[in-house]
Order: sequence, then C-alpha cells, then structure tokens
Amino acid sequence: MGMWTIPKEPEEQQKFTAAELDEFVVAIAAAVHARRMSVPVIMALEMVKPLSFIGYSSLVIFGPILEMMLDPVKIEKFQALMADRSRIEHLMVCIEDLEKPKTEIKEGESREQR
Repeated sequence: MGMWTIPKEPEEQQKFTAAELDEFVVAIAAAVHARRMSVPVIMALEMVKPLSFIGYSSLVIFGPILEMMLDPVKIEKFQALMADRSRIEHLMVCIEDLEKPKTEIKEGESREQR
C-alpha cells in the first residue's frame, strides 16, 4: 500500500453497503443527466480520478463544515465514493449509459426518416 492509496476498511466497519453506494451513484448520474451536464462532469471526473486521494482527504477535513449546509448522509456517501476509484469509474459509466441514445441513428438519417 502506497502513500497515496486510501486504506480499505473491513466490510463490517463500513457505514454503507455496496448496494447503497450503487444507488447513490445512479442517483448522481441521473441528476447530472437531468441537468445536461454529462460532458463537463465526465471530463472533470477523468481529470480528478488520479487525485481522488486529495479529494477524499479534503472531504474528511471539510466534512464537518459541509454537514452544516448539506445532508450529512450524502456527504458521507460522497466520501465513500471518492475513496474508491472503481466507484468513480462506475459513476462515469452510468452517466455515459444515460447519454446513449435510445435508438441507434444511422449516418445521414434525418428525424423524419426514423
């Protein structure tokens, strides 16, 4: 384990189950898609993914201040999300899946032809 890795807690000490965190990831992806911010969010997540340790550490430090303004449970879930790089990747995949068009559009096809 290197200096820039976040130690994994044993399963029985984790605050949230994997299913709860997956639901949170899907909810974030849906909110991003509803606001039509998919491209900027995916770009930001790709840039920040290698620095997730710093984001996690910042959330630990500023967590008490953020909990005064935001929902404490959501802050803790976001901390757990930032602690695991695979969950960040899962968030990006969920956002990309929501962005995929329902029907495949053929090249040169107009809306009237569909």
